[in-house]
Amino acid sequence: MFSLIVASQLKKNKFKTMVFSDESDIYCRCSTPYILTGETTVKASVQPENMFTEYGFEIVHEKAVSIDTRKKQVKTNVGKTYDYDYLVISTGASPVKLPIPGMDLSGVYTVRTSSDATNIQASVKKAQSAVVIGAGVIGMEMAGALKGKGLDVHLVEYAHNISSGLSDQEFSQKIVDHLMANGIKVLFESQVTEIKETKAKKKKVIINHNGKKVAIEADLVVVATGIKPNLEVIEGTGIKANKFGILVDKKMRTNIKNIYACGDCCVPLSAVTGENSPSSLASSAIQQAKIVGYQMAGYPIAYAGSTGAFAFKILGKDYASVGLTEEAARKKYKLVAIGRASSTDLYRDLKKVQPLEVKLIFAGPLMRLVGYEAFGSGVIPSAEVASFAIGLKMHILKLLKFNYIAHPSLTPWPFMNPIVMATEDAMGGVMKKIKLFF
Repeated sequence: MFSLIVASQLKKNKFKTMVFSDESDIYCRCSTPYILTGETTVKASVQPENMFTEYGFEIVHEKAVSIDTRKKQVKTNVGKTYDYDYLVISTGASPVKLPIPGMDLSGVYTVRTSSDATNIQASVKKAQSAVVIGAGVIGMEMAGALKGKGLDVHLVEYAHNISSGLSDQEFSQKIVDHLMANGIKVLFESQVTEIKETKAKKKKVIINHNGKKVAIEADLVVVATGIKPNLEVIEGTGIKANKFGILVDKKMRTNIKNIYACGDCCVPLSAVTGENSPSSLASSAIQQAKIVGYQMAGYPIAYAGSTGAFAFKILGKDYASVGLTEEAARKKYKLVAIGRASSTDLYRDLKKVQPLEVKLIFAGPLMRLVGYEAFGSGVIPSAEVASFAIGLKMHILKLLKFNYIAHPSLTPWPFMNPIVMATEDAMGGVMKKIKLFF
């Protein structure tokens, strides 16, 4: 919808805009863990439709089910047909449901809609234990929120560790150690094969763990095993897509004229590699939508590409990642330099000070910044600087000149800015290699 806001504001009274939506509300999906902890409510996380209709949009509560690209028409689930001049596909994604018995049992929840949040919240009130399936961002945040409510929590993951797409091994271990230190039981290399219901109405999660059959009983089960793009509407259209979503160019255009895609249903270009790469992030979706709006209004502003910047918070600790991990960078580039910094979120002499660890990844002949990771407290300032720098393709010498702010209650000590410290550390490694060469 943000694409339509931008277009309608840049070219007032030019567009008659219709939005097709079969969802019951406009829900901020990221808020679900914070609804469980009581830091917000479902009501506060649902946005009113008038935040969009006040721009002159008509929201049609029908589901778009097919597109005729030749006639430039969209057909909905009630059999109605609508003409278009420009079409924006923003169908989002749906939670992946495990193809196992028991997924439809009462007390087994996915994490996507406001109804999911409401149902989980109601179940938690009378629960003492939970199993979370999937150690991705949502799974870990949900495990942390449930543990924060006093539940006994098992976090079950099919892979041998947190996804390498989320973090390098060193930071994965920090995250896992933090989860376990707070009492969350983490089981990797665990394939869920079935969910049963006991006579006491508990859920029994059957897993294959290290070749052994293990059963875990819990009051509720949260399934957070990822999402899949909603692509049914493009079937038979010739719109190019892969398993991650619709392929778009730097102007968010599909391969069909006047049809755009943005958000979780599309695969945008990466700011790091220049290749189409999935980026299922709310912040990226809004940027992409605005680029679409510029195109429709006649402003040829291109998308700089996704940096894949994201962050999450679990039981008092923050983690953020931008761009490539070290593992991914070493696979793509011959020259890689790593810089690390051990800093703090505030001045060290303040009582509330907490540790902060940052890692920067530089690569290529110019030592361009291509990756960032951080764990501790106060990761967002440095993460956003890194995302901006990666998007601008800044190299190591540019980062050394970074002008930053210092304040006792807001930043680390003046000589402990983590971006500068990590860049200097990487530069030291580069200079040693240069000296060895000569």
